[in-house]
Amino acid sequence: MFRIRPATLVGAIGVALVLLFPVAGAASGPPSNVRVTVDTGSSYVSADAMGGTGGYTDATLQRCGVDQRMQNEPTVAIDPRDPAVQTSGSNDYCTVPTNGDAWAGFYRTTDSGGTWTDSLLPGYLLDSSPQGLASPVHQMALGGAIAAGDPVQAWDNSGRLFYMGNNFNRGIQNGRSNDFRDNTGDVWVATYEPADPNNTMTDGSRYVRTVILAKNTFGLGSFNDKTAIGVDPTTGDVFAAWSEFHGGGCNQIDVSRSTDHGATFSTPMKVSGGICSNQGPNFAFGPSGQVYLAWQANNGGTFGQHVTSNGFAFVSSLNSGQTFSAARIVVQFAPFQSGEFSGNGARECGDAPFNCPTGFTFPRFDLAYPTIATNGNEILVAFQAMLPSGQGQIQFTTSTDGGGTWSTPTAIDPQATGHQFFPWITASGGTITAIYYDSRLDPNYAPTRAPCNDANGMTGACLAVWSSTSTDGGATWSHSEVTNTLTNPNLEQFGGRLVPFFGDYIEVAAVGSTIEAVWTDQRDAVLAPETTGSDNDAADVAGDPETGGNCTSSLTACFDGTGGLNQNIYSAALGS
Repeated sequence: MFRIRPATLVGAIGVALVLLFPVAGAASGPPSNVRVTVDTGSSYVSADAMGGTGGYTDATLQRCGVDQRMQNEPTVAIDPRDPAVQTSGSNDYCTVPTNGDAWAGFYRTTDSGGTWTDSLLPGYLLDSSPQGLASPVHQMALGGAIAAGDPVQAWDNSGRLFYMGNNFNRGIQNGRSNDFRDNTGDVWVATYEPADPNNTMTDGSRYVRTVILAKNTFGLGSFNDKTAIGVDPTTGDVFAAWSEFHGGGCNQIDVSRSTDHGATFSTPMKVSGGICSNQGPNFAFGPSGQVYLAWQANNGGTFGQHVTSNGFAFVSSLNSGQTFSAARIVVQFAPFQSGEFSGNGARECGDAPFNCPTGFTFPRFDLAYPTIATNGNEILVAFQAMLPSGQGQIQFTTSTDGGGTWSTPTAIDPQATGHQFFPWITASGGTITAIYYDSRLDPNYAPTRAPCNDANGMTGACLAVWSSTSTDGGATWSHSEVTNTLTNPNLEQFGGRLVPFFGDYIEVAAVGSTIEAVWTDQRDAVLAPETTGSDNDAADVAGDPETGGNCTSSLTACFDGTGGLNQNIYSAALGS
């Protein structure tokens, strides 16, 4: 989620419309790409309208249907009862003009991703619907926590969809961030149920409630972030995890469980043990009720000081989450992180004051989330590693003994050129699927250059989403391109249109032979040539003052119809 911190800007994203590129080695070409977030003349609908019980609308929903703003960090989940019903979510900046900040978007399809209906989680600042007014996050928004994001979703086997995220205020004072001195915010789980229990096509359409799992306590230096959710298919229990960041001392991973379909959750339990630097948890479940959790970790301090062990940590539970094993870093690797390309350690680089010594322009991609799944009794983990050359590569490891030992990591899709990042992995019916961004088609690639930058810091569209599938437990893989249009991740759409942000993850989900991928895409954003300044990075968007526009901020009501901020979520069906 986009936040400005001292000396660095955390997050946003940019996009560019570029050429159509053929898929190397694939006769049929990429699958159809479907735009999930539609904001070119059609209004977002309210939660009650999606459930078929009303027709509430307001200025926020109407603006969301036309403003062509940014969406990133997509999630996707497939209904086990009817795989044609799928849901997605994102950090949705369509609420900026009316509510002052981004909110959690909620999107749903009943035709296997062919068309999507767009909505918002109830409770945004100006939401006066009955559902919004009753939501505890609305009360938090009235108290200042007007932003919401970090979306993740999971279904149970009875047509319920659980949607987790956080809300907060950015704590910006005098142009700089004060994240750990902020004064409000929380992590939450919302539940959507079938509007008609006898009709699977209505699964996950009726918003029921939102519950708060933990509140930020900034006086004690606590901020809850980086969410994860999963449902144990054996018990139906809902599991939520998140990173609890501290202004001083060690941050930790917390877990909470619901045994009543999301109505209540247990008191958060710390599971990260003595590991000091922890973030980005993800769940997977075994065939007999095992609960597995992996996250990015190192043995340094809160900000990674004095790190000698970096990799992913793992815990398991054999009693439905009542207790977990001792946390340990089970696989070590050097994470592929954007700070390698800045020259000063900055996570992202843009125009002054966010320019970097190397002259490159790029968003952050330093959260090397380990993504976890199960394939029968086998536990699967993928992560983004940095090779000794500096190249980013997606690697894969497995455990067949419940996480006791792990195989030597291997590349899923080894390439001589291009950086790979943001992996996500899933498994169903013996087929393992991984997706990831890949810049192999970058004509200016060098391992020491940020993705889609040439030696002089000029950016271009070079990035695609690729998928890899395996039917033999990861021993061999086949590969194909998912996107049918290359994108430029480096567009400067955030922080006053000075810096790019591409979110922290993309996702893929599978049920049976139905596989759906979602990603952040810049193809619809409009570029404009720079008329002032001297950075010459081809990352400036229409509306930016440097391109002759008059929009000086991405967090204001400025909207000139140019499409410079038009970052979107796209999807593709990868299975049958």
